[in-house]
Amino acid sequence: MKKIRCYIPNVLLTFLLVFMILATELVFFARMQVLNADTFRTVVQQEQLADKAYTSLESHFNTRANSTGIPAEVFMNAVDREALGEAILGSVSQAFDYLRGKTDSYEFKMDFTKLEDSVTSFFEEYADENGYEKDEKYEKKLASVIKSAESKILSSTDTFKLSMMYEKGWLKTAKTYVSYLNLACTLCIVAVVFLLLLLILCNLKQIEHFFYWLGLAALVAGALLLTPCVYVTATDFFAGFTIKDPQIFSAVVGMLNLLTSRAMTMAIVTLVIALVLLAIFTFICGLRWEDEEVEERLAGTKVKKEKTEVTEEKSEEPEVTEEKPEESEATEETSEEAEVTEETTEEAEVTEEKTEEPEVTEETTEEPEATEETTEESEATEETPEEPEVTEEKSEESK
Repeated sequence: MKKIRCYIPNVLLTFLLVFMILATELVFFARMQVLNADTFRTVVQQEQLADKAYTSLESHFNTRANSTGIPAEVFMNAVDREALGEAILGSVSQAFDYLRGKTDSYEFKMDFTKLEDSVTSFFEEYADENGYEKDEKYEKKLASVIKSAESKILSSTDTFKLSMMYEKGWLKTAKTYVSYLNLACTLCIVAVVFLLLLLILCNLKQIEHFFYWLGLAALVAGALLLTPCVYVTATDFFAGFTIKDPQIFSAVVGMLNLLTSRAMTMAIVTLVIALVLLAIFTFICGLRWEDEEVEERLAGTKVKKEKTEVTEEKSEEPEVTEEKPEESEATEETSEEAEVTEETTEEAEVTEEKTEEPEVTEETTEEPEATEETTEESEATEETPEEPEVTEEKSEESK
């Protein structure tokens, strides 16, 4: 995150990881929940589909009794709630056998031996009481009544409408895709592992960032899955379906609600995992920050020690610098003494010259004017020491 070359790959990998996690969850959800006979059994038990199917059949045969004259007990004595529940579960298991390739076709069947015996005995008793002959017309009537009752019972127990799905070709299409579910699960797992490895490589030096990006991807994936589930649950979306038979309505809506609740559970688990990963990230960062603070404190103490040592050295240096000025003063004194000696030597030379000059003046007492000139010339010679010969000639001339 500190360097842009690491930040951009992390963002791209996290973006891909979100959708791969979501795809993996959906594929596994379809394989483990939707295409699972236990899920259908749970719906049958929770929604009490057997009781609802029995109630629906009872009302149907009671209504039919008014037009046909056949009492509802003739049919209902051959059908009980347990048999209807077993029939519902049998339709589900036969459909899954077809989807998994165990059977070549789907055909929902039930054992109607009791129903056939009950209807036949009723027709025989009625024919004997009313003197009807058991001719071909009698047999057709008996067969049509039995067939109509069987089809009604089958439609009532086929609560998930698997027969209708098979007739329309939906089960056949699903069969082709079910065979690829295992491969899809494997590919999704491989893709997720590959992205995780790339994410680890991008964060080898700062491994705590791996937990951050993975937790962020899981958080987004869980939120994307949880949002529609919360909406459907809060609005009771599936309750708006219009299905005539109550047992079929309960089966379809109950199945969808169960899948929604389980998808919501999976999304919540994903969010919890994301929060755990982010907590690990913050914990590792906290340890790093504590180590950095300790290092900074140690570095600060070292700097303070170095500063104190430097100040101590600086405090010791002035003693040496005090001696140096004395030496400079001594050198100044020596230089002043040398200047004084030079001045004394110059003064001595000047006095010597002055002592020599009276002799010349004594010799030239007779000519005061000449002496005056010579004195002036001597003064000039003092001012211009570079011309001694000229002064000597002038002195001779004065003599």
